[in-house]
Amino acid sequence: MYYYSYENLKRITQTEAGKEIVNEFERVYNENYANVPIPVINYSYVKLFYQNGDRKLHESIYFDRRKRLALLQVLAIADDKWLDPLEEVLAAICDEFTWVLPAHNLTEDKTFEYVQIDLFSAETGFYLAETAYILKDKLSADIQKRIKISLEEKIVKVCEKHVVRFDTTGNNWAAVCAGSVGLTYLYAFPERFSLVKARVFAALERYLSGLGEDGYCFEGSGYWFYGFGFFSIFFDVYTQLTGERHEMLNRSKVKNVLQYFKNARMDGKVFLPFADGGNANLEANPWYFYTFKNLFEEDCELPVLGKIVSMEKALGARILNGVDRFATAQTVPEKKKETVYYPSGQVFLHKNANYAFAAKGGHNGEFHNHNDVGAFQIVKNQKQLIADLGAGEYTKGYFVRNDGENERYGKKVFVCHSFSHSVPIVDGSFQKFNSREYRGEVVKQTDDCFTLDISKAYGLELGTVVVSYEMQEKGVRVFYACKGIQESVIFRFMSVIKPQIKEGNTVIDELTIKNDRAVMPTYEKAEYKNHSAETVYAYLIDYKVEGEESFEITFSFSLKKESR
Repeated sequence: MYYYSYENLKRITQTEAGKEIVNEFERVYNENYANVPIPVINYSYVKLFYQNGDRKLHESIYFDRRKRLALLQVLAIADDKWLDPLEEVLAAICDEFTWVLPAHNLTEDKTFEYVQIDLFSAETGFYLAETAYILKDKLSADIQKRIKISLEEKIVKVCEKHVVRFDTTGNNWAAVCAGSVGLTYLYAFPERFSLVKARVFAALERYLSGLGEDGYCFEGSGYWFYGFGFFSIFFDVYTQLTGERHEMLNRSKVKNVLQYFKNARMDGKVFLPFADGGNANLEANPWYFYTFKNLFEEDCELPVLGKIVSMEKALGARILNGVDRFATAQTVPEKKKETVYYPSGQVFLHKNANYAFAAKGGHNGEFHNHNDVGAFQIVKNQKQLIADLGAGEYTKGYFVRNDGENERYGKKVFVCHSFSHSVPIVDGSFQKFNSREYRGEVVKQTDDCFTLDISKAYGLELGTVVVSYEMQEKGVRVFYACKGIQESVIFRFMSVIKPQIKEGNTVIDELTIKNDRAVMPTYEKAEYKNHSAETVYAYLIDYKVEGEESFEITFSFSLKKESR
């Protein structure tokens, strides 16, 4: 049986669990879209990106249309009265001149190219193809035809006549784009799937090659959801429609990737924060996990999930099917104590009943890189006491990689530079970027200790900086050994909570920072824009040691003892 058939989904909407989802989607739709016309995407909004790198206005309307679509997909399955507004938003999306975002398709001379497939054009093709497939007997013949023409022009012809980005990349793009394009073919052009099948599977292989053999996602936790989510959605539908379970799904590496979620979850919605995928409030979205459960039922443990919310990233079919098929599946709470180490990324994670800690080595040439060799985070009660800020607002300058005016590692992009991470500033110098040679070297790793030589991240030729993180019941001991220092070292720690300086110690909520050399701390407040383009603040806490060529210093990060 095909799980996502109209008949099966319609049946689920009439169950108690299904009605709860439908009611929630209807509430969200009425609160946001009832009697609200579909907004127009003016060309002036598109031009903003070319003029000043601003993506926000155009993308807010673009994605809002797709969120409206996601809500109406579920509602139209439940009740025919929602078919008219569903057809309106389908027509509006078909009428968009291109589904490619300006930020994803500039040529070298900064003109727009219309023969590309980016993340969101691929996703849009998949959403429309799946909607038309499931509701094929409900949508009007005209809308069905408009969808087919749009898919042919914006996805199929582009894919069959051109090399596109998913043909060459090995990161989340490969999984999202190739998976979505493959699904577009399987749903709307199954007779032509053989023309792209090899390219789709080659891209999915490249996606896996960009992950550690141990399952580590270098791009960050948010991109693990995104890439592995679409990888799994593709294989879920492919397996059901073809009856073939591809051998890729049975590899030990894929099972390691599957376990990343439970390993990377530090506390509730706070996950491993490194690179651009970090997020202080990352939802464990049910539609991902129900898809994982479909494919890897014996290996996938359902985490304790929050309230089901509407999503613009996938048809609600996966949520409806999940609450029906896995209603009695046992959920697994977070473990209170464990240590996880990912050697591929030099990432150390320790959790106990009182706090969660994560630190990384790695290198500063990673995809979605931040200059964060030696950075760490301490979390308690879902609060980032010592914080890694994760991704900032994506603007044109965010992805400038030249060695001249490099905005990504300058003050215009606050979050990527090493000065916005909990790493030292050595002789006034910050960490270097864009190369694997600027890296950490693991000296020691046990369940309770992680030691890194971070000297090469700064390009130091003579001096050395070694940091050791020691796990204790009530907190973390961070020990630095510095040699060959010319002037000074500033030991910087980041927080999103305003600190207080009390008797020479730094107090951040339930955390107290002390040092064994009686060095007085200072702090400053920094304003920046987060990934949602909201203006937020971080606090840079500094301890400066100067005038010593070689020295050691220990910082104790102590927490009140109580259950998390």
